[in-house]
Amino acid sequence: MSALARYVSWPPREECPARLPFPLPRLAGPAWLAWRKHRAVYRTMVAFAVLGALWSVWEHHQLVSGVHHYADICRASPQRCDPGDDDAVPPAIPGVVHMVFDRSPSVLRYLPLAVGALLGGPLFAQDLESGTHRLAWTQSIGRREWAAVRLGTAALVTTAAAAVLTVPVTWWWYSSWRGHSGTGPDRSAWRAIIWWNGWDFFAWTGPVGVAHILLALMIGAATGVLLRRTLPAVAVAAGLSEAALLGLEKLRPHLLSPYVRRGRSLEIIPSAPRDGWYQGIGYVRADGTLTSRDPCTGPKVHDFPACLRQHHIVGQYTSAFKMNQFVPLQLIETGICLAVCAALAAFCLWYVPRITAR
Repeated sequence: MSALARYVSWPPREECPARLPFPLPRLAGPAWLAWRKHRAVYRTMVAFAVLGALWSVWEHHQLVSGVHHYADICRASPQRCDPGDDDAVPPAIPGVVHMVFDRSPSVLRYLPLAVGALLGGPLFAQDLESGTHRLAWTQSIGRREWAAVRLGTAALVTTAAAAVLTVPVTWWWYSSWRGHSGTGPDRSAWRAIIWWNGWDFFAWTGPVGVAHILLALMIGAATGVLLRRTLPAVAVAAGLSEAALLGLEKLRPHLLSPYVRRGRSLEIIPSAPRDGWYQGIGYVRADGTLTSRDPCTGPKVHDFPACLRQHHIVGQYTSAFKMNQFVPLQLIETGICLAVCAALAAFCLWYVPRITAR
């Protein structure tokens, strides 16, 4: 028996439905058991991912249609969209913009926590708590293989569901970037409607969106192996997943060096790229070094320019990440998440054989 045949079987041709030209493979052995044990959670997760993706596709269509409608109004009445006219009454921002860019982050933010707590936490803890792991370990499957198949099945389903949901979110982001970098009234409409210099959707686009959810799953699985109790594992996994996401959020600005624009005087603040990730402003010293600390704050400072000159400050600067750093940041953070996932998976495979079967 080959290694693949241990986990996947092909039924005979006569058992294949007449509408199919060839039989479809079926899970077998440990893989079938791993799927059956958590199939309700897997199916629910995949169903929510598909529904979320379909909703996202519809919202994308509504978003693009709303922006084009805004641009059509500006074409017909340019005076309404003139930013230099204080009396201009611009068109109303489409409601779908608030749905996509204001409310969606509050939902997407907690998806990794849900996966880590509800799928990762009980993945091992449920069997270790109820004692059903002893039955599996008496069969023709080793403890390390039992753990590896469970982790692999959960990781495959989670990755597929996360990719299904992440692709439409990435489409939102790409459409906005393409609209911002376009020309004519459409570009003006995108820039008037959507301001995204904070890269708010960074964590839910591209490979990072999948890596965060996979990381939460592995955190939950390792937590369940250590605690061996379902409810404590669910609670602790949720807390650790939140801590990991916050840590990545704090680490992200330090993965690459932002671009710095230096001003030649204290009166002019250099402009930041509109489509970049704004990091902040600071002061330029006479020797060329930068500082983000304002040395002239407090009630005792009466002559602010004189105070700055006294501290040898000659100008201001603006720092921001540009769009050409978006993909490198994504790849670096994805690599960090996958490395931690591999370490947690290796820990589970190392620790499970050392659990007593009593």
